[in-house]
Amino acid sequence: MTISETPISDDTLRSIRGCANDAAEMLGIDLAQKANAEIVEAVDSFVHRWQKGERPKVNEDDDLSLTLGSLWAQQLVKEFGWQWATLTFHDRGDSKAIGVFSPDRSLAVYPFHFIHGCMVKDATVTIMLAYNMLKDGNSIPPLPAHGFENIMASIRHIVPRD
Repeated sequence: MTISETPISDDTLRSIRGCANDAAEMLGIDLAQKANAEIVEAVDSFVHRWQKGERPKVNEDDDLSLTLGSLWAQQLVKEFGWQWATLTFHDRGDSKAIGVFSPDRSLAVYPFHFIHGCMVKDATVTIMLAYNMLKDGNSIPPLPAHGFENIMASIRHIVPRD
């Protein structure tokens, strides 16, 4: 697969940070007071409850994939030193995706796409599980640099969630 990477613009990064702040406000989270893991847990819980039909009133203009995805991915940036970028998949008609990537580019998370899949297509919510596996440091095997492996495509719960 032929992939190229470009940095995201300062304007896009400002927008992502704004979306993350909007999500934190919606979830009632004080970003200065909560640990990264607590923030990720709040995103995971909200998306899981949404799937189960517990849908709190939200601003109709908000794209929850963008706001919640921004908040989640910003915790990966803070906790693990991951970086935002845009990938172009040349073998797929030059399609583009924004995501966060490990410093050596072995691992990738496409937060907007993943949360959209959870909220619209009922993909299994594994946001907190992925975070814990990354934090553990031994749960994800070493992968080649610049492989851009989408970890969310292969992380599964051993025991299904209720």
